[in-house]
Amino acid sequence: MGEALLAVLFERNFPIKKVYAVARGGENADGDEDTVLYAERPVLVESIAEFDFSLCELAFFCAPAAIAKKYAPKAVKAGCWVIDVSRQFRLDKKVPLVVPSVNGAVLDDFSKAKPQIIASPGAPIVQLASVLKPLADGFGLSSVDVTTLLAVSAKGRVGLSELAGQTARLLNAQAINNKTFPAQIAFNLIPAFDAPGESGYTLDEQGGIAELIKVLQQERLEVSLSEIFAPVFYGHSQVVRVRLEKPASVTAAKDALLADGSIEWVDVAEGPLTPVGIGLGSDTIALGRICQSGSESGDKGSGLTLWTVADNIRKGAAVNAVEIAETLLKSHL
Repeated sequence: MGEALLAVLFERNFPIKKVYAVARGGENADGDEDTVLYAERPVLVESIAEFDFSLCELAFFCAPAAIAKKYAPKAVKAGCWVIDVSRQFRLDKKVPLVVPSVNGAVLDDFSKAKPQIIASPGAPIVQLASVLKPLADGFGLSSVDVTTLLAVSAKGRVGLSELAGQTARLLNAQAINNKTFPAQIAFNLIPAFDAPGESGYTLDEQGGIAELIKVLQQERLEVSLSEIFAPVFYGHSQVVRVRLEKPASVTAAKDALLADGSIEWVDVAEGPLTPVGIGLGSDTIALGRICQSGSESGDKGSGLTLWTVADNIRKGAAVNAVEIAETLLKSHL
């Protein structure tokens, strides 16, 4: 995630005087190197425990929640704005949860405020909220039911390593081990596996529902969210079923979705929309199907089913974090 963030900052010409890289113990995410690349130049990775955040105006936290919990408030106290990509502050009532194309206006509420923490939602919610926003604005939302097929990169490098290792071993008729996932992930599907609550939803799923409602600012919206890990390295896929307050044709819904340029249409004539290829390395969300439903219940036009794909590391995390920074740049930095 940190590498993708640095790449996006450079590609979008974000104005930077100096880049600092910090990590636990002065190591990068691999734990075996002491530099990262920015603009094709090595940047020394320093120890976060010893780093002076007063040297910076803006800090991106692409780290586990425990690290953000410990050091993000210290960075703010030192006079540094913080954009946190972890889950630590997403549901904190005092911390704005932002997808700039959806609710970027919330940043205007503290145009003269001192530096503070701003949270970026999880990649599935960045993808989902970006798709729901134009439908909500144009036709109103009554309910949302989404199934997300998660790429293993949602679990970081360990997820990537486990899928690659299991695939290689299975193809060579060798026994496999699983550490990150509770079952074989290669050539398999695994439902989200953290602890389920009384509702049956896992903690991640419950958190995603709360994040979506917070971003869309629709407290009464009915949301059902299910997550399944798929044997895909990068790119989350979503089946999104929505019930609209106002009927909309497929053409009208498509026009609304494509209006701002953050969503692109993939014509079926060019091939099916998949996370491998079309969805990888893109800064947009790919939309491959829109189907109308509800005719059997007499409310034709109020129900739509969509299929979308987005790069979870780039679009779902790095790009959203940089877009938050670009929004801040206009009035705060």
